[in-house]
Amino acid sequence: MARPKTQLLSAARIADGAIELVDRTGDVQMVQLARHLGVAPSSLYSHVTGRAEVIDLARLRMLERMESVGPAHDWREAVANLLRRLTALYARHRRILPLLSTTAVACDRSIAVYEPMFAALIDGGFRRDQLRLVVAMVEFQAFGLAQGLPAPVMSDHIRETLPAYTASVDHSRYDLPTATEFSVAMVIGGLEAIRTHPGAP
Repeated sequence: MARPKTQLLSAARIADGAIELVDRTGDVQMVQLARHLGVAPSSLYSHVTGRAEVIDLARLRMLERMESVGPAHDWREAVANLLRRLTALYARHRRILPLLSTTAVACDRSIAVYEPMFAALIDGGFRRDQLRLVVAMVEFQAFGLAQGLPAPVMSDHIRETLPAYTASVDHSRYDLPTATEFSVAMVIGGLEAIRTHPGAP
């Protein structure tokens, strides 16, 4: 009887394994990843240069799984689409976010995901020097939304001396869809104000 074929190692399989490992443990190291995939560490280095490239491959794999953004009719739609989709994607993989935030985007296929938004912003009249700031802001919003509100600090002393903060805690609740739409409205409103004022930064 023929032996079952060993699954070939590939960039996609390495990325999938890295995502699975981070979702489970919160980190990815080359030795642990090799063990998770059932291969020798040297086999990994035949496909990637190291941990940073693995994380970048994981980012690309996640973006490829994200619901397609596609072309937008205007910049508002482009911003809203990307913010909603990134938030949903990051919420499914919260534990990898600290790794993504400290690893540079190096793959042109990852950058291509943002191209429709860059194009829509240019068509919408935004200055070229504002484009990367807008996209970065959308990324930051998606990261924050996916992670939710931090647990509030509260004590009897705080209740007595900080009534406005106390009111914010007593009335706060976090629902991701509601928070996402609030953020979409806030971002688009802010960008509209900047776009319509010639002296905007």
